[in-house]
Amino acid sequence: MFSVTVADLSQVAEARRRASGAAAEAGFEEERRGQVALAATELATNLLKHAKGGQVLVNAEDRRLELLALDHGPGIADVGASMADGYSTAGTPGNGLGAVRRLANRFEIASWPGRGTAVYADIEKGKAAPDSDARPAAVAIAKPGEAASGDAWSWYADDAGMTIFVVDGLGHGTEAAVAANAAIAQFENDRRDAPTAIIAAVHRAMRHTRGGAVAVARIDWSGATVTYAGLGNIAGVVVGTAGAERRMVSLNGTAGHNARKIQSFEYPCPEGVLVMHSDGVSASWNLGTYPGLVNADPMLIAGVLYRDYARGRDDATVVVVRTRSR
Repeated sequence: MFSVTVADLSQVAEARRRASGAAAEAGFEEERRGQVALAATELATNLLKHAKGGQVLVNAEDRRLELLALDHGPGIADVGASMADGYSTAGTPGNGLGAVRRLANRFEIASWPGRGTAVYADIEKGKAAPDSDARPAAVAIAKPGEAASGDAWSWYADDAGMTIFVVDGLGHGTEAAVAANAAIAQFENDRRDAPTAIIAAVHRAMRHTRGGAVAVARIDWSGATVTYAGLGNIAGVVVGTAGAERRMVSLNGTAGHNARKIQSFEYPCPEGVLVMHSDGVSASWNLGTYPGLVNADPMLIAGVLYRDYARGRDDATVVVVRTRSR
């Protein structure tokens, strides 16, 4: 995933070019690449017209390309009205958001007057993936100026539940990315194991690297519980639909170097979302201060938390998964 800052018209063109390039690398056909370019253009243009700028985030995978437009502008008083063609508060034709919605397989907006807007568009190669609503979503952005991120994440699901893994390689840049990649490779080997076993294996695998913080969350659907194990400062939080939060415990240590104790803890996991993030994102957030956000698409939740709480001096990763389908 990468971010394009949009503060002038030249950066609208950059957002279009980079989104189209990402779609090409993901194997999108020419017509669909053109639609990605149009959607990125409309979202970036809206940032300038209505919020005096913001960010467009682009995430390309095997079968989908995701766009997030984030701003700190005045917000949208009536989201429903803003989707109607011809609606505009900036003296323009007002076709931008409606056009993006028609192009996207999934589309959603979160906005609060005076607190900005987040727009999410998922554009897929073909028919939307059947598991789109159940899969985790993540915003993962390298520290400004760095080509490689020392943060990484992965996940695994089976009939009984879902396992989510997040790693934050010590520091940032290339060597942090080497540490994170070693952790991810080990997780992929041991992803069916219990959280403590995964952490122990990752700890051994990271010994030849500078190490880092790691955490595993295993959600058990039938028991409505989550088992959490971590070393270092990866944050894990369960948020219910009514806004109640349960912050989970990671033990002190650095995977690869110092793991005096590896232990898991079990928590209730009610309907809502589970959020995990690296320390490039401040832990001072509270979803209850964003009316309705806990029920939004997980990518919108991740985008808003990144927008408002990324520290800006480190890699930043936020992973969100819905603990029950909407």
